[in-house]
Amino acid sequence: MATNLLNLVFKMLKDKLHEPPCHKKCDMDKQKQPPFYVYTGPFISSPPNSSIIGVIGEGVILPCHVVAHNIPEVFSVQWIFHEQSQKITVSRYDGKNKKEKQDERYQGRTEFFRSEFRAGNMSLHLKKVRSSDEGSYTCVVSFNDTYHDVLIELQVAAEGGVPSIFLRSHAKQGIGLTCHTAGWFPKPEVIWLDGHGQVRKELSTTKMTMMPAGLYSVITSMNLKPGSDMEVSCRIVHNLLNTTSESRVLIADIFFPSISKWLIIFLVILCLSMVLISTVFSKLRSNHKKTVSSVKVKTEMEEAKSKLKKRFDLKPSRLKAELDFWEARSHAVPITVNPDCRVLELEVPGAPGVESNASEPAGPNGPSTVPVLVGKEGFAAGKHYWEVEVGQQQDWVLGVVREKGRQEEEGTLPGEDYWALHRSQGDIFSSKGDRGIEKQQMSYSVIGVLLDLEEGQLNFYEAEEMVIMVRMPLRLGKEPAEMFYPFLSKREGTLTPLVRPVLTPVPLETL
Repeated sequence: MATNLLNLVFKMLKDKLHEPPCHKKCDMDKQKQPPFYVYTGPFISSPPNSSIIGVIGEGVILPCHVVAHNIPEVFSVQWIFHEQSQKITVSRYDGKNKKEKQDERYQGRTEFFRSEFRAGNMSLHLKKVRSSDEGSYTCVVSFNDTYHDVLIELQVAAEGGVPSIFLRSHAKQGIGLTCHTAGWFPKPEVIWLDGHGQVRKELSTTKMTMMPAGLYSVITSMNLKPGSDMEVSCRIVHNLLNTTSESRVLIADIFFPSISKWLIIFLVILCLSMVLISTVFSKLRSNHKKTVSSVKVKTEMEEAKSKLKKRFDLKPSRLKAELDFWEARSHAVPITVNPDCRVLELEVPGAPGVESNASEPAGPNGPSTVPVLVGKEGFAAGKHYWEVEVGQQQDWVLGVVREKGRQEEEGTLPGEDYWALHRSQGDIFSSKGDRGIEKQQMSYSVIGVLLDLEEGQLNFYEAEEMVIMVRMPLRLGKEPAEMFYPFLSKREGTLTPLVRPVLTPVPLETL
């Protein structure tokens, strides 16, 4: 019925536009005629585009208008949500008892325009839109033993925050960049651009994760090689809202690693040294006089050659160790440990016992309970580094503890629920799962800790010498919600280990 009426109205307008021109008298006669409306019966009108966009957290109006001669006082209107194979009555108004009934999932979030019912406005005001509200809605109006309906499609959207660009780490001959933003729905489009606004040719990886609120978190990464355009833009495009959010940075050459230059210098020196040694040996072979002095010189040159080779052979390993330390330190995070933090009782090895046989190594007497302060920051993924200043203290313990539901029932086990370094009477021990406690003969004052949840291990470094002390494998559980927290020993009346501030990486400033 509604379609027939619309066709009739459109036909009348078309005839009106194509009628022949009229004289002035004819125009005056038409002006005297009253307006002419044609109704064949009540119908529901809908906008040309029956798709409505609602922003998450805000309100949206689902339109529904009834065109009729008059609308009686006794009528009913209901809005139905089509969810897969079932229909949910979102809200219903009954004109007999003047009452409105809502579904429990929409309780307090829907409202009719009651004062405009007699004017035909049956629209529904949906408040605090959620991602689950997206779908098809039907407006059904009934009166005079007839009913009429119209279908409305609701699309839900949310625009997240401005993306932040981080300097992740050095990657071979370039640097890694990471762009992060959150609060998007549906999934947006991610584009990396250069200084001219063109799409970059470097390969990128993008990961989109749905957060508990139903919105998407976006993390995208790429590697920037030397010689390429140093101006980088991370653009997030919302195709439904037709909006974009963008951040731009300019990378300086100082951020690129210079290790390759030193490696070239090292190889040049090594080649020159080998050439020099070969020349000396050639001259010695050409000398026919076999004197004691020549033999002595030859022996000294051989010793110098051996020492030179050992010296150059040791440098790459030392350089690799320092690079490993600096890579770990690039993941520095702030850690808060103070007397207001949560206290946990851990069983750690006791002081080393005095053995009757001096040839046997000392070991821990047995587990003893030690109170520790648990940091406020917890981590579930990624790499995180911090440093602890222990000074010359003889007794301390530090490490990480895993928090999970069964701790209260089964207790905290070393290597399974916590991983730590423990110093007792000047001797250092490390917990390594089922292997128990292993002694370390070290006396360092600053300990660096790297929690690597990507590789599943915990590394302890000597921060002053930039060398690794011990690696501990982590036993990661299958529960996605388990968290790892740093901890330090707490002792009454004595100094405790202190977290030393580390310069943490900050996001690059946008232009």
